[in-house]
Amino acid sequence: MWRMLGLFGGLTIGWWGLLWLVLPVSWQRISPSAILLLHLGPPMLLSVGIKLWAHLKEKRAQAEAQRQEALAQSERDGQREAARAQHMAALAERQRAVGCRWLWAAALPAKDEPAWLAETADGSYWQALGADDVKPGEALDALEPYLAEMLSSLYAEAPGGAWLPLYLETMPLVSGVEQLTRAKALKQAAAAEALGADCHVSGDCRFLPGSGPIADRVLQALQQDPELPGVVVVAADAPLAQQDDDEDWGASDPALQAHRRWHGEPGMAVVAMLFLRDGLPVPQAMLAEEGADPYQPYWEKEFSGPAAGWGAVPASRQASLAQLPLLAVMAQSSSASLAQDKALQLARQLQPVLDNALVNAALLDYPFSPEEAKPDTRQAAGLAWLCHNSGQIDVGGVRLAAIATALSRHEVELHPIDEASNVVREWGDAGAATSMLLAATAVSHSARLQAPAVITQFHHDQVSLALARPPAEESTA
Repeated sequence: MWRMLGLFGGLTIGWWGLLWLVLPVSWQRISPSAILLLHLGPPMLLSVGIKLWAHLKEKRAQAEAQRQEALAQSERDGQREAARAQHMAALAERQRAVGCRWLWAAALPAKDEPAWLAETADGSYWQALGADDVKPGEALDALEPYLAEMLSSLYAEAPGGAWLPLYLETMPLVSGVEQLTRAKALKQAAAAEALGADCHVSGDCRFLPGSGPIADRVLQALQQDPELPGVVVVAADAPLAQQDDDEDWGASDPALQAHRRWHGEPGMAVVAMLFLRDGLPVPQAMLAEEGADPYQPYWEKEFSGPAAGWGAVPASRQASLAQLPLLAVMAQSSSASLAQDKALQLARQLQPVLDNALVNAALLDYPFSPEEAKPDTRQAAGLAWLCHNSGQIDVGGVRLAAIATALSRHEVELHPIDEASNVVREWGDAGAATSMLLAATAVSHSARLQAPAVITQFHHDQVSLALARPPAEESTA
């Protein structure tokens, strides 16, 4: 208001000065009303015009500011959506998992046969060996009968498995060429026995790529060869067969005794697991059993391609694989280096590793923002079994205490001894088969209990955690 009055006053004085001092006006010829209008009209009109111009300028500035703010907000929203999409893509990549459809294991117990072997689920086959079953000598010679038995059992139950490649865990003390050659011969012999001599299958045998937890490496193998519908992974080793006959072998070697405290007494194990890729189409044979019209015209049938995602597996053999029960879903692992050997510090190091493993298994919420959090997805408390290789009790107590502390922070109420499998104490030193033995144990317990099982694997100064859980629709966690 005062600004308007000041503007009007200034314009009035200026106009009057211009009117009286500059412009040649004859006031005697102008009427009083015209003189009044001449003195007041132009300043008023000019004041209103200036005020209107300032108002319009301010409106334009506000509109421009709003437009700039809208553009900035749109850009921020776009960046947020891009970041959210990137977060969700990274989370989806982390939560890629692989389903175990068949499991077979033969191992030598370190002492007594584990009691849980009598409660395994369908599709999970365990065989406890005796010390007399281990033939001393070359590892492959001792393992060959059990490898042959495993392949025969697989191809008898699921003939389609004969067309899946055989991925082997490398035995460091055995020639790689000899391992592949022997495995190929055993595979072809087992396929001929189960399917007939006229049925020719590929002797495709390879080494499993990478190192570390099995699920990560299986996903890597499936990613490297997109045409594979699945794989059969085999790990076998026989440290006991390769030792000397002397019962006191290695007793005077402190380094070897320390190794046995961490890894157990020499043993033997053959472990095989069959994994199928997610999203495989339902075989035509199963569709027919579900009520598909056998008289449907050819041109009305849907075809997804000659291979239909099953690769080299013949159409007549696909159902044998698709009908295998889904024992458990194995999530990707989380790992870290260990720098401490005290329980509290070790537990602090294990905590983020466990959190990441739970996120990978979709048992712990990992929202993009706090408002998108879903507390109902936090199912870590449902963990029902612990599988680990902490070592003998005199050296692995710190590790086990650290694991129990990390689990307790997620309100996991499992007993770290009574509800746990220490493969070192149960099966001893299985050599190159230890990682597979851990995974197979977790899958068996997850299928038996219909609840998640956590795998904790120590290797030198590294630790990795992964989870095996039931399929989402069957999980009771």
